[in-house]
Amino acid sequence: MAAFLANVGVNAGHAAHSPLFADGTFALLPIPERRPWRRPMLRLRDLPPALHAHAPRAWRGMAVHLDPDLASDTPTYGDNCRHAGRAFSLRRARPGDVIVFLARLHSSRAAAGFHLVGRLEIEDALEDVTADPGKGWWDANAHIRRARARGDWDSFWVFRGSRRSELFGRAIPFRREETELVLGAGTRWPPHRTELQTIGSSTRAVRRIEGQGEEWLRAICPS
Repeated sequence: MAAFLANVGVNAGHAAHSPLFADGTFALLPIPERRPWRRPMLRLRDLPPALHAHAPRAWRGMAVHLDPDLASDTPTYGDNCRHAGRAFSLRRARPGDVIVFLARLHSSRAAAGFHLVGRLEIEDALEDVTADPGKGWWDANAHIRRARARGDWDSFWVFRGSRRSELFGRAIPFRREETELVLGAGTRWPPHRTELQTIGSSTRAVRRIEGQGEEWLRAICPS
């Protein structure tokens, strides 16, 4: 088995930030969709107030890509594992593997930092979706919603999570020490780049993790 590390949520290139609160709780803001809203896509204002309260007012009516979706009755995560280079490693994912989600969070008391925010333990997968698969456990996933609204059936994959899938109650810091433990001590830290920049670039693509790194990721996740 293996673990996968996936960087999700808004990042430095967006006009909004995912907040980290003093008690370690957080709000993970989804990225905006590139195309206008149509049913059954989600708008930010359709989500809990704890999310849209931290986004620019102009975002309220925008379509958003809520992925991973760990709060629905069936947890899911989707990606374009066939055409998007950042997701190629997920083509090797199998039931029992776990996808651990990393996000850039902003605290009012400190600089931005990366944190582990949730996990999806893979139970099943819908692979290379090129046409509407009909009604099923995948219905609430952002890729399915967007494709049904816009016709973008572009070979994306959707992973179904087990009951052990969850958004964490509190964020788990992911700094240099944790990065080297998970990605290996050979991780390069260029002197002209900040720790945050290096972690961001090192995790831009979904990483498949085995051995000690996988053991740590599985052990650190709340049970």
